[in-house]
Amino acid sequence: MQAYARIAKQVDFIEGVTPEGLVLVRLGLICTVYFRNGGQRDMGYKVLGCFDRFVEQFGEHLQGQFHSLSGRSFTSLRKDSIVKARVKLQELIDEGAMFSWDLQSEKTAEVAAEYHIETLTSNIDHDPEWLSYLKITLPWQLLEELDGEQRFKDWVRYLCETLDVDQGYAGLACNLPYDYHQFQPYEFQMAQRYSGLMVDPAPHLDKAALEDGIKGVNWLTLLGPRYIEQLGGMAALKQQLQLPDVSVQETDNGRLMVQAGVLPDVGAPEDGHPPAYVAVNRVLKSVRVPHPDQLHTCMDDAEGFTKANTLAWYARFDDAIPAASVPPQASAGGLRCEAGLPCPESGIWWTPAKDSSHQHFKKGDLMPDFPGSSYGSTIWYREPAPDAR
Repeated sequence: MQAYARIAKQVDFIEGVTPEGLVLVRLGLICTVYFRNGGQRDMGYKVLGCFDRFVEQFGEHLQGQFHSLSGRSFTSLRKDSIVKARVKLQELIDEGAMFSWDLQSEKTAEVAAEYHIETLTSNIDHDPEWLSYLKITLPWQLLEELDGEQRFKDWVRYLCETLDVDQGYAGLACNLPYDYHQFQPYEFQMAQRYSGLMVDPAPHLDKAALEDGIKGVNWLTLLGPRYIEQLGGMAALKQQLQLPDVSVQETDNGRLMVQAGVLPDVGAPEDGHPPAYVAVNRVLKSVRVPHPDQLHTCMDDAEGFTKANTLAWYARFDDAIPAASVPPQASAGGLRCEAGLPCPESGIWWTPAKDSSHQHFKKGDLMPDFPGSSYGSTIWYREPAPDAR
């Protein structure tokens, strides 16, 4: 598959491996979700249920853990370690206290794990204002397996429906060790080169800022009800997202999963920004967090993400040109054409920038513009001919 090959081609450039073979920075497939009421007893047990599901599916790979009552750094897993940890954490949940838990496929905090699940909840006194989070990490090679992509998306949907997520994202990222601080400069350099990588080393540091907006877009962008309403409601938002290589799924509890591209894209410099990411960003950027905290704890711009270059990273897709001057073929809808350019082919055209926009244009007609649209730039798409459907 071409999309998978584009990922595989970049792995050796992205990962940081010592001469001894220790992987200190690892390309991984992540999903991070933020949710409210983490201090409520029923939600705390739902979080434990997510851990149970992860252990059931990937327990054979897990070797280390750290949790609120560990008293020290990562400990190696023994036969009953997870069961004992769960019992201790249940006591915190019953008290309405916040708790954290990490399970991973490495025994120590100094190596990047292939498999990882982590959470930090709020306490009952700060519900529902404070966000809680849960994050899973899986090998990116899962995407090559016959049902791997679907298995991952099933996980994302499960988290959306189980935790009633407020927002979230899923895609490719540089996974750092649990003790991540010294590897921030490496992640910073990779993020400057690969625009499709999510920067997500410390979701616990993002929680406060993300109470006011989403973290942006990635392969899968997850929206809760308040963001769906801010974007015009479910029906209107789905219509705006009728874009080439973009699909949407509504969950059973009213969340929206927005998929940009068949598979995630690292956004290599020779390929440019992932076009589907750019398109989704144009629709969703109005609900992006306006004042994000810096992504790293580094001291200056040369080392990592400060306040200034964090803002630049969040806006990296804003000024991207969505299409070349000569409209390429679109997989789902024939040709595409920007407003103000001559129509490249006679037929029925439509644009997500305006409701009920389907109309016939002749080759050479100038395509209309709707500059006041909340969608952003007006881009027209040609309906496929009846015999091509």
